[in-house]
Amino acid sequence: MLSKTLIVGGGLAGTLTAWALHKRQEAFSVYDNGSASASKVAAGMYNPVSFKRVVEVWNAEEHMRVMLETYSEIEKAIGVKILNRLPILRIFPNEQYRDHWSSRMNHEVGKWISPVREDVPEGVVAPNGFGIVEEAGWVNLQEMINGVRCLFPEKYEQKSWSISDGIPDGFDRVIDCRGVGAKDELNELGYKLASDHGEILTLKSNTLETQDMIINKVKWLMPFSKDTYKLGATYEWGVENSKPTDEGQNELLEAIKPAINPSISESFEIINHESGLRPTSHDRRPYACELNSHPGIYVLNGLGTRGVLVAPAIVRKIISEILN
Repeated sequence: MLSKTLIVGGGLAGTLTAWALHKRQEAFSVYDNGSASASKVAAGMYNPVSFKRVVEVWNAEEHMRVMLETYSEIEKAIGVKILNRLPILRIFPNEQYRDHWSSRMNHEVGKWISPVREDVPEGVVAPNGFGIVEEAGWVNLQEMINGVRCLFPEKYEQKSWSISDGIPDGFDRVIDCRGVGAKDELNELGYKLASDHGEILTLKSNTLETQDMIINKVKWLMPFSKDTYKLGATYEWGVENSKPTDEGQNELLEAIKPAINPSISESFEIINHESGLRPTSHDRRPYACELNSHPGIYVLNGLGTRGVLVAPAIVRKIISEILN
């Protein structure tokens, strides 16, 4: 008889876990109580480079490979485009950063970044030049989550669950993918998890042309659809309220002004303002393990701001460890 897994949570982590079990032809169910998920408002960007020090992010090569494989497979299965490959145009804030970028070309990160460039797109302001990260882009998380759910809707139930409930009858194990919903319980068990409040604006502009690139300076501006862009994101540590704020909106609009010609940025029309709580671990690395105090209950949480990039490989690894 096949063993059966209960997945709790229907966001990014839960959806990728369901997909991984489906591929292995394993029996599973998903409990999703419909609570707010960071995945439902996230822009879904991925980028193998940390711009602060111009270094590769953690396990960049493996995570990129598994990520592209996974989202391409899902895209084919659901028949909807979700993987959007768009280069990032990183505007240099000063000459020192420009020199540092050039010096990093001979390091591991060099395979991801371009030499310094000056041919800035019309409407973008980059007096100190810029560099390009070609292997970047975004994943339409809402389309992915909805599409995977439609592949096997009978496996989804609108139910709540907590660690204290244990493993329900009929299941052999539980994989807890509740995000910030599991924060208090996990903290009590010694797994340090915090909520990171993030806000994103959707803007309309008929005059901006980014040449199908994501613009990054202090914040990022990402082409989303015709004449529509996502602007994000804010980061506020330890906030419990997931609602959008006027302060967040102002922070985003002020941050992008130096990167865009004023005649364009002043005409941006705000068509949506979203926010959510990201689950983030104390060391920015995800939790993907069995709970010591609760055998058979696994936690997959703390994916943070790079969840789109790291989650496919993390899910593949934990599923392999559990089933093998």
